[in-house]
Amino acid sequence: MHTATFKTHTPTRIISVTSALNWVIESVRVASQRRSLAKLSWSALDDIGVCEAQAMREARKPFWA
Repeated sequence: MHTATFKTHTPTRIISVTSALNWVIESVRVASQRRSLAKLSWSALDDIGVCEAQAMREARKPFWA
């Protein structure tokens, strides 16, 4: 009887607590900014050079995108 041994390569990823916390903080910040963008008036969007369609497209993105 012949048995085969397979080795799989799965990279080990070590994430520090600081890195994880920074990612959470950044994700909350991005989500907050997108909510604020969605609430801006047309004139405010015009002031920052963004059309309504662009603003809504950005506001609908998930926090990780």
